[in-house]
Amino acid sequence: MYTIDSERMKSRPELRLGDRVFAVDDRLSVFEQMNRRIREGGDSEFEVIIGMALGAEALAAILEMDLGYAVMRDIVVNILAAIQGLPEDEARARFRS
Repeated sequence: MYTIDSERMKSRPELRLGDRVFAVDDRLSVFEQMNRRIREGGDSEFEVIIGMALGAEALAAILEMDLGYAVMRDIVVNILAAIQGLPEDEARARFRS
């Protein structure tokens, strides 16, 4: 018998960015909606992924930092790793640059 306890069902992964910590919304419905918006095009993939996973306030704070492309890419890779429950090194190998 396999069991997924209620604590795991309620917990959310977190992303640390400098001295800030953001909860990652890893719900399947959010992930599917994120993928749908990306497929439709028109919006920045960075903004879609960060905004949907971390929320509008976190997106605004991160965009205000005016970070480099490589850092933004790392943020997105880490968010996708958190959503899919992957270790960071595996996520980096799986997701496109």
